[in-house]
Formats: sequence, structure tokens, C-alpha cells
Amino acid sequence: MSPELIAPRVDSRRAKLAGRAAEQIVADVIELGWPVGQVLGSETELLERYGVSRAVLREAIRLVEHQHVARMRRGTGGGLVISEPDIDAVIGPAVIYLLRVGATLDEIFDSRILLEELVAEIASRRAGEADIAAVRDTLEREAAGTATNARLLHRQLAELTANPLLELFVETFSRVSNLYFDEHVTRPDGLADDVRHAHDAIARAILTNDAGLARERMKRHLSAEAEYIRNQPGTVQRLDPTVALTGAIGDKRGEALAREIFTWIAHSGATPGTFVGSEASLMEQHQASRAVVREAIRILEYHQIAVTRRGPGGGLFVAEPDMAALTDIIAIYLRRRGVSLRHILELRTGLELAVVARAADRIRTAADPAGYAEQIEAALRAEAEHGVAQAFGSDEDFHSMLGALTGNSAIELLHRVTMRLGWQFFEQVAGGDPRLSAMSESLPAVVGPAHRGIADALLAGDSELAVMRMRAHMTETAPETI
Repeated sequence: MSPELIAPRVDSRRAKLAGRAAEQIVADVIELGWPVGQVLGSETELLERYGVSRAVLREAIRLVEHQHVARMRRGTGGGLVISEPDIDAVIGPAVIYLLRVGATLDEIFDSRILLEELVAEIASRRAGEADIAAVRDTLEREAAGTATNARLLHRQLAELTANPLLELFVETFSRVSNLYFDEHVTRPDGLADDVRHAHDAIARAILTNDAGLARERMKRHLSAEAEYIRNQPGTVQRLDPTVALTGAIGDKRGEALAREIFTWIAHSGATPGTFVGSEASLMEQHQASRAVVREAIRILEYHQIAVTRRGPGGGLFVAEPDMAALTDIIAIYLRRRGVSLRHILELRTGLELAVVARAADRIRTAADPAGYAEQIEAALRAEAEHGVAQAFGSDEDFHSMLGALTGNSAIELLHRVTMRLGWQFFEQVAGGDPRLSAMSESLPAVVGPAHRGIADALLAGDSELAVMRMRAHMTETAPETI
């Protein structure tokens, strides 16, 4: 491979060596256009290219294998082969994070309703004559009882949005919700007819480009589904780690050990800071080699499940939940699928409006809203004193605070991940576009007053005004060139 095809070095000073090398491998794959099946290099070539030790390189390769970016092929003509990332590479880490934060079934369904209302609205705007036949075919298969997937229409509508983020999140949250109940349980007579009637009604609204009606019908349908599932005997509000983690991390020895340790953490209710074990004790307890234990530890650290502390009294300790690894995996998956800043902002606008509405409702119905007022003022103060970017980096900014105010960890995840992706992509695009760079420099003068106005509406208990001001804010700060 010629040197000019390799991406610039990723600046990640705080990342460990293996993580930094893995980031560089991902950057190179993206720079090459993600040619699936191409050999990125032999182990010898990769050692020279990335300037790391053999042990560090092998740990980095395990990470990119875990991310479904590339895999090592042995033998003649072998090397690191570029893979096709699939949705399972996202769903596993999503399950891990949602387990860590204790997301409930109600929170997952609330997130699904939010997402699929957006799908209904956007699909209604984009549906054309060419889409009618495919949607009708799905409805006919449902009527004939030959549809093999009850979620086929929902997936099809997500595809109509032509937004990779919506497609990904709808599929992910649909699959995750299935972990809370037995989807194969026998359904009562008449339920399938109710679902078909709901799907027909949603499809008619979308194919006639009636966005408002499509949203209303989608919300009614999913709310009824949530109520039905909530009342089934086998339904749980919180995930069972043993069930949820099946296949979520992988089946190799290091991955299996990581899953075993995480299952213990989840089952035991171990809080951040709890001691898991030293390297030696983990080797003895699990009858595993040093290499397997270190691979497991690397995976646990990557997912922010645990962290290693060096020195006397050191070892592996339970870490605070963090969505950074999940965001990275989602970004990798979406880059492969051609996500753009327009796609991100399209979803983010809908999310921000839903988040501010939920935050307003929570403040308005609180017995003592003073605590919420303190959080809002603290976020505005952090942005004024340190700047929006720095406040965002420490989760102290106004938008992150609103996400937390929803009280829904699943929506907060969607919101935070979408914001992180937006920041990443905007920085990449703005760096090469003088107009976007100028806009970036002028944002602080616009953002401060806008956030203050939204905050005033929230604290006054005026939900409609808060939503209206958020919509105006998102419109004013959206780049014109997307």
C-alpha cells in the first residue's frame, strides 16, 4: 500500500497504545474507502506502519475485530482483512450500556415511539410513487399471513427516510426491546388483525404524504403494543444479564471471559469502584492464561465496564458507565453507510424537540422544581465560563443537561450519541470549509441567548414556548451547506 493512501495520525494522547493503534487502523480503512476483503497488511507490515510492539498490535487487532472493522487471516496471503461491519456490532455494545444504566422497558418503548414518530414524519415527506408498490406488497403479505417478520413494515418505513441513523436506531431499539419479553409467546386471536389494521392506517397516511396523521397513527400503534407487552406474564422491566449478553460481546476466549466478568458485575449490582480482581487472581479464578485475561480486560476497559489501576492496591475495578465506546462503534458503522451531517442534524432536531418537551413536562409536574432550576443555571454558567465545546466535553452543557432532565436513560443515550456524532462530523467538515469555519466562530454569540431563552420558557412552565424556541434555535444554528 502506498503511503499517500494512509490517513494522518490520530491524535489521541489519553488513549492507551492499543486503543490508539486501533483508531489508526479504523482511520486507514475509512480513508481507503472501506474495500471489504482487501488485506490492509501483514503483521510485519502493520508493526512497521504503526510503530508499536507486537503485543500492542495484537491487542489493537482484537479491538478492530470486536468492532467488525477487520479480522486477522492466517496462512499464505493472510494479514489483516477489511470486514463489513454489521448491526450486531452496534447492538451488543448498546445492550451493554443499557444494562449498565438500568434502562427499563418503559424507557426503551418511549425511545422507540420517539424514533418511529420521526420515521413516520420524514417518510411521509419523502415517499413517492416508486415506493407505493413495495409498501403495498408488505401489507398484502401481512394480510395473507406470509410475512416472516412482524417488524418488516417498520424497517421498510425507516428505509424510506433514507437516513442511516434512523434506520440503525429503529432496528437497534426494536431488537433490544425483544430482550425484555418472550416474542415467541402465542398471541391471542384478533391481535394480528389489530396490528394489520394499524399498519394499513400508518401506510395510508405516509403514502398520501400526511406527516401529522402518520405520526399520530404510529404513536397510537406503538403505545398499544407497549401496553400489551407490559401486561404479559413473562415481561420484565429490567434486562436479565444472562439473556441479554448472549452474543453481545463474542465467543473467543478473551471475549467469553469479558462477558463472564461483566455478567458477574451486572448480577452482583457492583457499583463503580468495586474491586473485581488482580490479574493473577483473575487467572486463577477463571483458569485462564495471562493473554486471555489481558484480552478480556482490554474489552472491559474499552466498553467502560471496568478500569485497571496500577501500583499497590491496584487491579481491575468497576468503572462508571460511559457511552464513548458505543459512540465510536456507531460512528464506524455509520461512516461505512455514508452518513452525512444532514442525516445527523435531521435526527438531532427531532430529538431536541422531544427532549425539551419531556424536560418541560417533568419540571412542570415536579413537587419542587427548584432542583431543576439549579441544574439549568449550572449548565448555562458552565457554557458562559468555559465555552460550549468544553462544557460539552465534560457533559455540563445545556443540551446534555436537558437530556438528563428527561429521566429516560435510553433517550439520553440517543440524544448524547447524536450530539457527539454531530460534533465529530461538523469539526471534520468545518475544517475544510471557510464558511462553516466562520459559522463555528460566530456560534457562541448565538448560542448563549438562545439557551437562555429556552431556559426561561422551561422555568416558567411554558412547554409550547420552550419547544418553539428550541426549533428556532436548531434552525438558526444548522449549517446551510448540508
